[in-house]
Parts: sequence; structure tokens; C-alpha cells
Amino acid sequence: MPKKEADYIKKFNESRKIISQFLIIEKSIKKSKNNKPFLELLLQDKTGQIVGRMFNKKAYNEFEKIEEGKIYNIVGKIQEFPHGSNKFNILIERIILANNFNEEEFIIQIENQDSHIEYLINTIHEIEDKELKLLLASLFEDEEFFEKFITAPAAKKHHHNYKGGLLVHTNEVVEICKTISTIYEDIDRDLLITGAILHDIGKIETYDYKTERIEMNKKGILVDHIFISASIVKEKMDSLKISENKKINLIHLILSHHGDVELGWGSSVNPRIPEAVALHHADDMSAKISKSIEF
Repeated sequence: MPKKEADYIKKFNESRKIISQFLIIEKSIKKSKNNKPFLELLLQDKTGQIVGRMFNKKAYNEFEKIEEGKIYNIVGKIQEFPHGSNKFNILIERIILANNFNEEEFIIQIENQDSHIEYLINTIHEIEDKELKLLLASLFEDEEFFEKFITAPAAKKHHHNYKGGLLVHTNEVVEICKTISTIYEDIDRDLLITGAILHDIGKIETYDYKTERIEMNKKGILVDHIFISASIVKEKMDSLKISENKKINLIHLILSHHGDVELGWGSSVNPRIPEAVALHHADDMSAKISKSIEF
């Protein structure tokens, strides 16, 4: 059952009937305002994700039958919600397990990967600090590391949750940090940009994404990407004999990039230098704006 061009999620821009295939990423039972249960699904094709909802007496039965990570034929209606928001979901009428499909239709791929790679490489070349440039070159000239970096997702769910999402998110954070460094001239630009490039590199080791579904692995659950990122960078800096002050500052940026500890977002320490404050807000901006655009 091949998809028509108009049936890709990225093309949903008006209310209409639809019969198409989607990958089920997540399923849940929720309650409406009048306390009636409904089925909510997170659906995916190669162009993005959308929420689907089923409001009928079969919600619980359908919930039990549906399996996350499988492809289903869905009959329903694309609707704008809230009205006037230009945000769409699917009101599901029927859902049937698909037997005939092309798996590649459901794996999100980044657009213009080559330009994203070129931007990252050019940014590394722009670094003037010799020690920081050596650090970046030592990491990204490793073919295995580089391949993992450009294909890894940035998250399972929250933002840039697709193959190549880490590269896109990193470049967004870098671009925001470049702008910040032109406004605040006292900021150490090379330190900030290096921190932006490396802040999430631990994510190359925290997700399993060999299929169309992204899952956090045991290492990601038990250790977390912030610790892994800091460990990778520290080990490399130690081997290159990077100066102590630079080493401490860069590790601080990585450990604090999720903001103040009391926020509960995973930082080990509060951002205490201007570059760390800038990186936190750049990272937060990339995650929140991209998520609002995707949905």
C-alpha cells in the first residue's frame, strides 16, 4: 500500500479524510474533559510525526491489540486542532495491522545532510584556539565516531527524535551560540562554540536506532548522555594534554548545559560562567522551538 504524496505527514495542511499507513511510536489511554477514555497514538512516517486519537467505546480494546513499533493502516480524518493553530492531528475511525509496506517509508531522514555536515566541518575550521581545534579534529577525523555522530538521534521523544537529529540539533545550537558571541564580545567564542559542538556527543552511545524505532539503551538509562559526553571529552583532552583551565571550563559547559541543578533536567552543576549560561539557553531554544515547529 504505497503512500500518495499528499498522505505524508509533512503535507498535512487541511482537514480531510485519509486512508494511509503509519508506524506506531507510542500508545496511551487518556481521559477527555468529561472523563471518558480515548486512545492516543504517536504516529510516524519518513516526513515526521503526528498525534492520532480514537474516541469510541473500543478505545481500551484497541489499546490492548495495538503494538508499538509496528505499521498500521489508518482510516480517519485529518483535523486542525486547536482551530486556527495550523497544527493537525488525526481523528481515527479504524486501525488495521498492515501486512504490505516499505519500511523505508517510516524512517525519518534529515534533509540536506551534506549541507549540515559541511556546516559542522566549516565551523571546526573556524576555531582559532589551537588546543580546542586539535580536540575537535581528533574526535571528528575518527571515521567511526563521525559516522555515529551524523546518524544518531538527539532524543527518543522530546526533540530532533530521528536519525541524524543529533547533527541538526548540534548545528542549531552552534548557530545560536555564534550569534550570542557577536552580541557579547567578552564571551570566549571558541570555548562556547566547542562546547556547542560537543555538549551532546554522548548521545552516540545512548540510543538504539538500527530500525525505524528509537529506544534508549541500558547505558543511556543508567549513565545518561551528559556524563557520557563529559567522559568522552575528558578522556580525549587528557590524551592530548589540553591545558587544565581549558579542560575544566569545557567540562563545566557540558555538565551544566541543562541549566540549574534544581530544574531537574540532568545538569550536575549550575552554569557558573557566561559561556555555560549561553550554551544552556541555546540548547534549550533549539529543543523547544524545533519541537513546536514539528508539531
